[in-house]
Amino acid sequence: MANTIQDRFAGQRVERSVFRHPALATVSLDGLTLDSADARGKHLLVRFSDGRTLHAHMLMQGRVAYRPATNVPQWRRRFEINLPGGTITGIDVPKLEMVRTSHEARLLEYLGPDLCGNYDHELAVARLQTAGSRPLGGALLDQRLIAGFGNIYAVETPFICGITPYQPVDSIDDVDRVVAVGAALIRTNAALGPQRTTGQGRVRAEHWVLPSDRRRCLICGAALTRHPGSRSPWKRRVALCPVCQPMRERTSVDIDRVGSLLATHPARKILDLAGPELLVDTDQAVKSTR
Repeated sequence: MANTIQDRFAGQRVERSVFRHPALATVSLDGLTLDSADARGKHLLVRFSDGRTLHAHMLMQGRVAYRPATNVPQWRRRFEINLPGGTITGIDVPKLEMVRTSHEARLLEYLGPDLCGNYDHELAVARLQTAGSRPLGGALLDQRLIAGFGNIYAVETPFICGITPYQPVDSIDDVDRVVAVGAALIRTNAALGPQRTTGQGRVRAEHWVLPSDRRRCLICGAALTRHPGSRSPWKRRVALCPVCQPMRERTSVDIDRVGSLLATHPARKILDLAGPELLVDTDQAVKSTR
């Protein structure tokens, strides 16, 4: 997201800007130069030449389109920034604000290691381990621990690992492998797109258990268990296979299962399960090649 904005629009002058958000209704960026863009987890930062930064927090529903998006109702287009290279449209973005660029650090200092940024795997694992007896699914979504796990990956990563999202973090012997699997998927999909977790040609679906119309497990055929956000402790919808992901007193990642389920996914090429570690340089932010 930020890489696309940086590559396509950095250095261009804003021709017209529109905000449909109560706090920014009178804000104008017209005539300013878009200097740069950056992201941390689900936080997008777009910097302008007057020393201000547009801070957009996407939460679960927000997204950015690089076109006018006239097919989307106007009220859902929370901001539109027209530049010579195209239009940046923020759709369903719940939180927007303008801040001084010099104050950005205060917004993000609470976030954990950024999976798509300059990523420190050992630190990410250490932060997740502080979750103690909290359920794995909720801990993965806590951006204070690790920045970047959305609900797709908080549901799909445990399934791939053969661990229930309700398993307490401190009862997982190799939680570092769980993080490595999620990080490999997220970094690979951020670079190549789309947010597919099943691999190329492995099955026809893009996700293993998340789709709401999926009734049975694609691996064992058992009926899937689904809980709406109102019934999960972390207020996000949950999907799992009770056979493939049983609750245990103590558990660990099923390495053979991960190898099989990710065999045709490009993430497998950057994942060393024995380490566990990522086989790529994580000192640099992910660059999209889409």
